[in-house]
Amino acid sequence: MPLKIIWTLLALATLGFGASAEPAVKVVNFSAKWCPLCRVLDPRIEEAVQNFSHRGVILVELDQTQISGVSEQNRMALTAQLQAILEFHDAAYLWDWYGGHAGIAVIIAADNGEPLACITTALSRLEIEDRLQESLILANRVRAGQRRPNGSDCPAPMNAGTTPGFD
Repeated sequence: MPLKIIWTLLALATLGFGASAEPAVKVVNFSAKWCPLCRVLDPRIEEAVQNFSHRGVILVELDQTQISGVSEQNRMALTAQLQAILEFHDAAYLWDWYGGHAGIAVIIAADNGEPLACITTALSRLEIEDRLQESLILANRVRAGQRRPNGSDCPAPMNAGTTPGFD
């Protein structure tokens, strides 16, 4: 299992999120070491999430570095691990949208996995923090299934798949 995934799971386990400290939003980051966009985007996301961690934002890293250039059997096993992480975070549908691609992150509501915003290299750290602030407001103040950001900024799904219902 890639180191970032292990670290993320350990961090979640040791943070001890209680009823009052549950995350409100999660940033699901599709990344890979071979991805040039990730070298720009990942530090911005990490800093923005760190600045908002006290407000209920956590980072879920999906490091896809080892998916390419391995045997089909190993690729399938690694893909299954990444899909299990998404399933754990109520965001399995994101693999259908962006699995196997890197350089994009999706902000989701922690309570049901509803997509709230997307993050790409077009955004500065401050713009990412603005997206996090808007997502926190949506997650904390708007009923699940009716959280619609002001305009859609997520690219069209890159893989075949359907949009899940969040009601």
